[in-house]
Amino acid sequence: MQITEIVNSFTKTINIINSLLEKDVIKDYALIGGLALSAWIKPRTTQDIDIIVLISEDYKWKDFIDILKKNYRKQVFKPKPARDATIKEMISFTVGPIEVDLINTQEFPLATDCIKNAIPVTVFKQKVKVATPEYLILLKLISGSEQDIIDIKNLLKVANKSQVKKIARKYLLEPKLKERLSW
Repeated sequence: MQITEIVNSFTKTINIINSLLEKDVIKDYALIGGLALSAWIKPRTTQDIDIIVLISEDYKWKDFIDILKKNYRKQVFKPKPARDATIKEMISFTVGPIEVDLINTQEFPLATDCIKNAIPVTVFKQKVKVATPEYLILLKLISGSEQDIIDIKNLLKVANKSQVKKIARKYLLEPKLKERLSW
């Protein structure tokens, strides 16, 4: 995949998100996942764009999906969450060759706080809100894949560790943080 394809897909995705913001379908959002890392540490290869979204009170998740299908002509795939999954509602669609995953913050208070604390940065010449290193660490801790643990260790080099511990304590993730990272 060419870098221009990734940049074009990213730009189109952010344009969709900004349009949803302007129409008050979503209240706010934050870029998370592999692309968000590039705002804080050396970029790594990623296959998708991950964004958490805060839906406006006037809409339900189903309404949001219908708007994406109708207004943006997106074929939306709805992965089935694991029984013990923290993420209750997520959808995927493609923009060019890139998969976009949108995660609803409903019943996911850590994600809601992540959005509130996200910082506007420039990624591929696009102004976007990106999760802070501290919130990225905890979101990745929940997923816990091998790549997530590698990402966490790299993010810890730029994160405020006392802030990570404070947020982890608030969301009862401190034991998992200690176990997985042996602080």
